[in-house]
Amino acid sequence: MPRLHYLYEQAGGGRERFVYYCSACACVISVRRDLGPAYEAADSPDGLCKGCGRPLTGSIECRLAPIPEDWSDVVITDAQPLQKEGLFRPASSIPHFSLGFPRLDSLLRPLSEGRLVMFSGEASSVVAELAAFRAQLPVESGGLDSAVLFVDGGNRSDPYVFSSFAKQRGIRPAVAMRRVTSCRVFTLYQLAAMVSEHLERAAADYGTRLVVISDVLGTFNEPELEEREARRVLSAVEEGVEKTKKHALVVATLPSANKYDDMVASWADALVRTSSDGGRIRAELLKHRNRLPGKTTFALSQLLRAAKGAPN
Repeated sequence: MPRLHYLYEQAGGGRERFVYYCSACACVISVRRDLGPAYEAADSPDGLCKGCGRPLTGSIECRLAPIPEDWSDVVITDAQPLQKEGLFRPASSIPHFSLGFPRLDSLLRPLSEGRLVMFSGEASSVVAELAAFRAQLPVESGGLDSAVLFVDGGNRSDPYVFSSFAKQRGIRPAVAMRRVTSCRVFTLYQLAAMVSEHLERAAADYGTRLVVISDVLGTFNEPELEEREARRVLSAVEEGVEKTKKHALVVATLPSANKYDDMVASWADALVRTSSDGGRIRAELLKHRNRLPGKTTFALSQLLRAAKGAPN
């Protein structure tokens, strides 16, 4: 029987792969060359983790990480596109997506494929979780009826916020999380490799209509990082985003200030800056293809209740 491997054993590895692991015990579930849906990584016939025995539904996380040479027991596979007929529809046939929160929707309409919508500031991470949840809803409810690719660039993913949105709609959080493939990156080079080499293919293969890149600049804080090198890497990220936009709506966040904010913000088709204003959140539309700048204010609690519908 092959021995089990755990994520913390990865130090000093070889080539980077997509490692799918149990969030409860860090037991490695699957290793792939290409990014794919998390639920397809669960190869256990009973749906339980081989390491801790807990259910894998909603508990599989993904990380781009180097794989040690002695992981000879691990079978490395290629992710395969879904072929289920009728599961996905052409992007041109999809109605406009909605966050279900009038105060932001009024600034951003339409939220459609082929665009990069960027949020900066304090509330941006909450908006990213809301978008990831809303994308799974039926089209008639303002969703996309789609799985989601979530690239976590600054360890900002918050399953508790995501779960709260699911619970408000009467959906089991574990079921909703099953449709989100969240992959963490820990260096700027991993981010560039993920976005420029893997993201477009994954979005196209799996018919994903929403891609979230959380905290784009979260790994660009190293003091020894030269500006020329940072801009070179960001150019690769921008190229990957442009390719991915051909298949999906891309939502990106800049939750904290960074010297490269202006460069990244210039990629956006729509840009909303959020800030705290006397205990309330102020949202300003700074850029949009076909809308004038505007602003609105709301309490963060209103945004957190967005899945049920916030007041206008």
